[in-house]
Amino acid sequence: MPANDKDFWNGRFASESYVFGTRPAAFLADNAHSIPPRSRVLVPADGEGRNSVFLAETGHRVVATDIAEAGIAKARKLADTRGVSVEFRHLDLRGWQWPEAEFDAVVAVFIQFAPPAVRDAIFAGMKRTVRPGGVALLHG
Repeated sequence: MPANDKDFWNGRFASESYVFGTRPAAFLADNAHSIPPRSRVLVPADGEGRNSVFLAETGHRVVATDIAEAGIAKARKLADTRGVSVEFRHLDLRGWQWPEAEFDAVVAVFIQFAPPAVRDAIFAGMKRTVRPGGVALLHG
């Protein structure tokens, strides 16, 4: 992977097609029932939006992040096509100040692309941002 993750992911998401498809990750589809109805859910590093859009379709209030503008543009298009609302935030998880106890659930799928030290910070951030008694779904 190039030294600049943003350039890598923008390049990867530059095509018209959805690199990882538009259906949610099977893990999420199989485990979404673990998230209480109408939860506020954070989906970090969501790429082209397949998981955040799915969660919005099931009635959750969703915030999704990604480092790549190209991914977020495609995620917005997917949400518009499906008629759902997702708050998309363009940000780099490295150095992001994860909000304290702001979400009922966090869903992270295939974040293994992050280097080990960054993954450790992401895991700590996920723990910080989920309200007590909340749900964290992690698939890699």
